[in-house]
Amino acid sequence: MKSLTMRKSIATLGAATLALTLSVAITPSATAAAPVCATAAGVETCNGTLANGAAYRFIVPTNFGGTMFFWEHGFRPTYPGVSAVPTGIEEMTPASATTKTDVTKEMLRAGYGIAAYDGTVKGMRGWNNTFRVEMLKEVIDTAMAKYTTRITKKVVYGSSQAGAIITPFVEKYPTYADSVGIMAGLTPSPADALQSACDIFYLLSIFADPTIKGCAAMGVKGVPGHMASVGELLKVVALLTTWSKNLGAPGLEYPAPLKGSPIPQRSALLLTGLLTGVPTKSAHMDGISTNAVIAEHSINATVAILENMGEAIATGTLAGQSISELTGPGFYDNTKTDWAAMLDEGDAGRYNLGLSGDEAIAAMLGVLAVVPRVTGNADAIAKFKALDKSTFASTHPTILLSNEADRLVFSGNSARYVDKKRAVYEAALAKWEASKTGKKPVWNTLALYAMTPETYTKFTAAGLPDLAGAPSPSGVGHQSFTTDQTMAWVRMLAVSAKSGKIPTGKYVQYIAKKVPYLNDDLDYRPTDLKYNFG
Repeated sequence: MKSLTMRKSIATLGAATLALTLSVAITPSATAAAPVCATAAGVETCNGTLANGAAYRFIVPTNFGGTMFFWEHGFRPTYPGVSAVPTGIEEMTPASATTKTDVTKEMLRAGYGIAAYDGTVKGMRGWNNTFRVEMLKEVIDTAMAKYTTRITKKVVYGSSQAGAIITPFVEKYPTYADSVGIMAGLTPSPADALQSACDIFYLLSIFADPTIKGCAAMGVKGVPGHMASVGELLKVVALLTTWSKNLGAPGLEYPAPLKGSPIPQRSALLLTGLLTGVPTKSAHMDGISTNAVIAEHSINATVAILENMGEAIATGTLAGQSISELTGPGFYDNTKTDWAAMLDEGDAGRYNLGLSGDEAIAAMLGVLAVVPRVTGNADAIAKFKALDKSTFASTHPTILLSNEADRLVFSGNSARYVDKKRAVYEAALAKWEASKTGKKPVWNTLALYAMTPETYTKFTAAGLPDLAGAPSPSGVGHQSFTTDQTMAWVRMLAVSAKSGKIPTGKYVQYIAKKVPYLNDDLDYRPTDLKYNFG
């Protein structure tokens, strides 16, 4: 069987790729540079630098209608070795990670102005959210100074990590946006999501490789800390590479009480995925299709978790190390985790065969109940849970777009965002109803989901899953949407910026019928995140 198609940079990790350039160029300018502009083919492009030296760019077409979109990109690493380090502005508009295409031409053709910047702070990237809140303000201030009254509406939108930047941004600077868009975005606090990534490391250390320390090894600053975290990642990559070749068929070697039992390694892998919320659909595995080799749907789902886990843990490693530099070591603690409660009863039944039956489930959970836990540092844990503090009190029209089976920022982030906004809205509504004074609160948040086809798994002539073939056309991957899906989202954001309201349910359903795989079920709710630290 061919190895799983994890990111090329991960698959080729080794000593050569870890030869880091230790110096970081620090050449910030004292003040923001005025943009230098040029016009060609009816489009004006302006380039400049922010006060800290980070680049920004504006592109405005001659048919500009007054709506300016300000793009906030997602997580970027400071150091090489796992994925490429940016050298400037990589994205001007939302780009699909699968097709490597963006919607710049489509947005300019529609008469929208676009702006973006490189979220680097003196050469450092990672979890620099508090800096990027102010950098985004500076970008918008510069654009307003340049275009003045030509800009009539501002859309602040972004992807992934940007969810934890934009959310506090619009609360701190409410006049800087007329509508808000979050694509495949993280809902603050990142602790809710990152805790599960750390759990993956921990569970694999119990069931597969006792040398794994995972998030417990994070906290050292700079290159030494980066190298230590990458070392932990390499252990997981080695495991996943082995499992990609044998589908986890051999029996468990760890922990000692389960060695020699009839439980295969793939059952522990499936349990790890279910306990941490890794999607049971992936780019090539639909969680349903079966054949002689993949004899049951839960085996299909196991391979899906295997395919998803490599990229999830890679970015989780970089983000975790970056966050640990803010919190200090010891931000991860699982002493209070109830592993049995983390396994949904429905999942225990649905994937029972893949988990090797009730006795195997009980045996694996039984071991987790008694093995040593990771004890964190109280101060670091408090900082971890308080990251990117947000009130969710913004009343701007806000539209979320998520994939059903996002392998990195799980779609439960959208459900969590809606829940937090709903709680604030209902409290405000109750207060208004008691007094009937002022303006009545309006529900102004919409969650859109791109779904997968019902089946899409393909098999090779040998009956193995074809993990090198074309992926699902929709609903999988991180920040991977079709042009039609992305532009439907963009147009809704533009309309909302002008009206001050999210689109009606009837309008969303009308659009969904025209855009393949865009969900028209307004009551759809993805699987919830495993943690809610409040």
